[in-house]
Amino acid sequence: MTAPGGDLRRNPVNGKLALVAPGRAARPAGRTHQKDMEETAPACPFCPGHEALTPPEVDAARKTGSAPDSAGWRVRVIPNKYPAIAGGHEVILHSPDHRAELEDLGEEALTEVLGVWRRRIAAHLAGGAEAATLIVNRGAGSGASLDHPHEQLFATGVVPPLLLDELLEFERHRDRYGDCVLCAEMEAAGARLVLDGDVVAWVPAASRFNGELWLAPRDHQTDLGCADLGALAGALRRVLVAITTATDQAPLNFWLHTAPAHLRGPFHWHLEFAPRSAAIAGFELGTDIGLVTVDPAGAAAAYRAALPPE
Repeated sequence: MTAPGGDLRRNPVNGKLALVAPGRAARPAGRTHQKDMEETAPACPFCPGHEALTPPEVDAARKTGSAPDSAGWRVRVIPNKYPAIAGGHEVILHSPDHRAELEDLGEEALTEVLGVWRRRIAAHLAGGAEAATLIVNRGAGSGASLDHPHEQLFATGVVPPLLLDELLEFERHRDRYGDCVLCAEMEAAGARLVLDGDVVAWVPAASRFNGELWLAPRDHQTDLGCADLGALAGALRRVLVAITTATDQAPLNFWLHTAPAHLRGPFHWHLEFAPRSAAIAGFELGTDIGLVTVDPAGAAAAYRAALPPE
């Protein structure tokens, strides 16, 4: 049985939004030890053969002839059993392999996964959602509740505040300078550049997290629907390897910001990566100002040194 979705509320004092979803308290706790993973992997609801333990799938990439909600899938999309948003919270299982992270997939397989991301985002926006945010939680302390690697997609009836802030900055920059603020940021990266080419990765000068990294297409593109998924797959794989290596496998959160359903003004889609090598403390929570102790140029150098070959 699927838990009820949450209630989106706004604090009238500071304007902050919150999803109040008590049903998510019942979700399983994540495991942190390899021994625990080995002992419990056969019972994983996300592994092949256990499809009956999840809600019915809503999308999948499958072997020819395999039936929905059975083994034979390569990528599987299911409603979250403990949704933050009723009808708008999905889990994307990018591999039947219980230990395969995104960077462990081959180029063809990862490109197929990105195609499913794009298809699900488009479906939610066409179905009435104002915005769709794809997120990944990896490692103990990141918020992940099951060990089988996966992504989550949240389709919201409002544009989330962080995305709205970005949209406003894109518009302000365009009105003042006549071009895209993200394109300008890529060009100004200099020593903070990590990866160059059709897809660019860099460490922001004003990082909110130690080792924060952004990734975006070199060409100006408003949404993931415009992306060259093959080029994105190669860049994403290399960046994930670099982050994991350079941060000594620190917990990681990352998310995709793509244009909302009713885009007004300019936008440039991108991925944001936030290694969790340091705790967020009272100053950050009380001021909404990031406090980092790792120099962005130094973080970029460490990532460049850890990049695997193409």
